[in-house]
Amino acid sequence: MKLSASVSGAPSLQICVPLRGGLSAGMLGIGLWVGALGLGQASAQAAFLTVRDAAGRVEIQETGNVWRTQAGVSAVALGLRTGTGRAVLQSGTGQVVVGSASKLRTYLNEADLLEGQFLLRGPVAVHVQGNHLFVDGTGQVRVDLAPGGSTLRVAVISGSSRLAIGTRVTSVQAGQQIALKTGQISEFRETDPWYAAQFKGAGTATIEATRGAVKLFRGGATPINAAVGDDLAAGERLTTDTGAWAEVGFTGGGYLRLTEQSELSVIAIDKTSQGREVTLQLLRGSAWNVVEKGQGGYKITTPVVSTAVRGTVFRVDANGLVKVFEGQVALPSDEDATVSQGEQRQQGGEAQPLTPDALDAFNLARDAERARPLVFKLDPTPASLKDLALSARSLPDATVTATIAGRTVNLSASEGTEGLFRLERLQDTLPEGDYAVQVKATRFGQTVTQTRQIRLDRTAPVLSNLRASVKGRILTLTGQVADAGTAQPLLTVTVGSLSYSWRVQGKFSVLLPASAVPVRVGVQDGAGNESYAVLP
Repeated sequence: MKLSASVSGAPSLQICVPLRGGLSAGMLGIGLWVGALGLGQASAQAAFLTVRDAAGRVEIQETGNVWRTQAGVSAVALGLRTGTGRAVLQSGTGQVVVGSASKLRTYLNEADLLEGQFLLRGPVAVHVQGNHLFVDGTGQVRVDLAPGGSTLRVAVISGSSRLAIGTRVTSVQAGQQIALKTGQISEFRETDPWYAAQFKGAGTATIEATRGAVKLFRGGATPINAAVGDDLAAGERLTTDTGAWAEVGFTGGGYLRLTEQSELSVIAIDKTSQGREVTLQLLRGSAWNVVEKGQGGYKITTPVVSTAVRGTVFRVDANGLVKVFEGQVALPSDEDATVSQGEQRQQGGEAQPLTPDALDAFNLARDAERARPLVFKLDPTPASLKDLALSARSLPDATVTATIAGRTVNLSASEGTEGLFRLERLQDTLPEGDYAVQVKATRFGQTVTQTRQIRLDRTAPVLSNLRASVKGRILTLTGQVADAGTAQPLLTVTVGSLSYSWRVQGKFSVLLPASAVPVRVGVQDGAGNESYAVLP
């Protein structure tokens, strides 16, 4: 049990008295948090906690453990949590910025930070998993409470703060951090200013390629087969079986490859003015990461290590192994140790020279395959068609689409011919007329587009004024052909077993060998529409 009190007319005083069994307060050690030290003073000012700004998914707790979506300026009476989102809370004259996938409750009219990431702008007082923290009037402090306890720290960006752990009050200055588990103070250098980016709303993580058995868990106990094009939301999980892998691409570029027998949980994907902020958790297996520069923050945690990077190529395993092939990776869970290009490091160990293995060789080879230039060729199409039909050639793992009259459809990969894509016909028939068709191939951020002009024509040409006259051994055939869609339809005359063809438009007169059998006259336009007549 915790007993707290304040003294009127004097610097605020908070007394924490743990009562055990029948012991009295006088029989116990009593810890004093005195306002002269800065502790408790902001607590008196912070008589309320109010949401001043929010974006993305932010929920407020109500009585009965009911969570509702936050809207407008809202008081936080019990608790607040975020998904892919961010909230700015006013606490007295200070602020608490709540990052994605974070949770707090209220305690003694203050925020009690439970899980996630927080930025404190002084003067403000909060509890951090039961420990009281005060930030002075000019201070900025970040609090990192990773799920599972891999990172539990308070780090001072500017100004100073005081943290009460048990009965001991510790001052922490700018450039320092304190571990909540041990109380140990060490140097701190900010490498991940997630709070400084302007939040723009949820970003996107999309499955770009799969091989083998890849499963997607979306809230229910039964997974579905992951498919190219599936978007991943916060809280969803992706798993790979033996011999399987999956690639997840992110808004603005960059990707992660989840290798075989691995499991990945999406914590948050936030879009910012600087690109995106990605927080992922690797529960088992291995993940290969290619993070392009200028895309904001990228964090991936495991049960034993967390990483923070900005532009690099690296591998992280769930057992804490980190290998860096390009750039540099910071390890916030290991006193912000860094692993540079050409190095690898086990959690808690020293950096060692990079030693590539078979899994690294596979990932590098797959990266080279992804980087192949996109080739695309649209096969010739007739100028007129009854229904839209297309064929194109590209790399086998490309996506080929056609856009016509405001609708976009996929061309299907042809079985038995690698790299051949076909569209046999549209599901919904378009009216006759002239159309511009845009055919586009995309593959891992590369795009090639070609445009064709076609005419959809289902009206047969018209045959009229047909006459046949025989003079001696010569048959004279006259008539008229009219077609709006084809400049010169194909006229075919069959006499017995012989056929004769001409391209005509308008009036025609042709000479043929005389025959006693009927004469068949047919005309066909460029779309395959046909009319015919039989003359005795």
